[in-house]
Amino acid sequence: MQLSYRSLRLRLLVPILATAMLAALLVSAASYFLGNRWADEQLRDRFTGIQKTIADSRFPLNGRVLDLLAELTRTELIAFDENEKIRYSTVGMGSEQEQVVEARKTSGAKQISLAIDMTNGDAEKKYRLLTFSTVGGASRPDRVASIAVLFDEAHFEATRRRASVLALATGLSTIFALSSITLFLTSRLVGRIRKLQRRVEKVADGDFTSTVSDHIGDEIGQLGQAVDSMAGQLDTLWKRIHSQHREKLLHKIASGMAHQLRNSLTGARMAVELHAADCNSSDDEGIRVAIRQIELSEDYVRRLLLAQSGKQDKDRPARVMICFEDIRMSLSPIVQHLRVEMDWHIGDSVEDVVISDGPSWTAAVTNLIDNAIHASREVSVLLEKIEGDPTTGAVPLLRVVVSDRGPGIDQSIAAELFEPFVTSKPEGMGLGLSVVHRTAERFGGQVRFRRKGERTIFELDVPIVDEAGEKTE
Repeated sequence: MQLSYRSLRLRLLVPILATAMLAALLVSAASYFLGNRWADEQLRDRFTGIQKTIADSRFPLNGRVLDLLAELTRTELIAFDENEKIRYSTVGMGSEQEQVVEARKTSGAKQISLAIDMTNGDAEKKYRLLTFSTVGGASRPDRVASIAVLFDEAHFEATRRRASVLALATGLSTIFALSSITLFLTSRLVGRIRKLQRRVEKVADGDFTSTVSDHIGDEIGQLGQAVDSMAGQLDTLWKRIHSQHREKLLHKIASGMAHQLRNSLTGARMAVELHAADCNSSDDEGIRVAIRQIELSEDYVRRLLLAQSGKQDKDRPARVMICFEDIRMSLSPIVQHLRVEMDWHIGDSVEDVVISDGPSWTAAVTNLIDNAIHASREVSVLLEKIEGDPTTGAVPLLRVVVSDRGPGIDQSIAAELFEPFVTSKPEGMGLGLSVVHRTAERFGGQVRFRRKGERTIFELDVPIVDEAGEKTE
């Protein structure tokens, strides 16, 4: 079931605003209730003050005096005699006189609310009526026995309304500020999440190079870093899978080529040997080189067939000088043909150096030099011994440095230069440097390249072993 889309802004903003609005309404209602209580207390205080002023007064409570007192106290006053007859009033009662008299009789000292129709034609108004008795009412000259005090209900309603409206206005302004801040923060949050979503979609489509982390140390920032880490791991895994596919393809190609080359090389060697016997030229250097090249090619084919069958050829320790001389002899015809200026350097202490597998090292170094002489007319080869360091555990190494003045490595393939089938040559298969890399890994060494000035430099390091093939300390 597909869920309907709801923006995160709404899912965060609506509950917050609803809660804030409910809180504002509750506070407003509570303020209205408290305002009502304050109005009642204010009414009692005013009534008590009026009662203390008028109840035992010695001045006559006639119409003129009541008008002045009503204006001062902002009330309406009605004076009654001992027979409950109205003697003086600050409001014209008209037909409502009986209602006021009845209300005064039933209310006693309690407050009541009643509606009185003003005789001056104004709209109906509500009052609260409280009464008290005067001191010596029957014997007073004005014969006023009790006073009814009418408080305008509109004043108390305004007090309650002001209290609630103030609370509601405060709540609404708080809601507005809260909603603005929340909308701003959620917009930023949603923007970061959408960026993360687009990044994940790119990862799902196979793009593992771009990054999404905004380097903010919160949960979304950590999630972005986790996505970047996942993309990096997927990139490594993807490259490994491609490498494995290329290796499988390489095995298949090697198998097919090896079977064809084995027959061709066997025939070529027999033909060269027969020609040498017929021409009685066994001492001819060119024939020796040709036979040696055929022998090396036969050895390569044998190794390819072993690799294709899942087997590994046994290591054959060899002295490095013998292997190095074989390389020079085998490459000399190509060097002469291409008119390459070669500069061979052999360092000290390499005469007795032994490497764990002579044929593999010879093939790797031959590939490095062959690439250089096809890229430049000036090539330098250095063979030297790197002493070990017992304090750091570094073992002695045999280093081959091949440099040339060629155009260098294309930056588009520099990161994958040692992978199979990676090459910038239109006619190349991209297998030479992958063989060098695999040889270095097999020896426990490494191969690397760099560009220094106008020269491209490759370095191959392999550990030095003893006569039995064990690494030396």
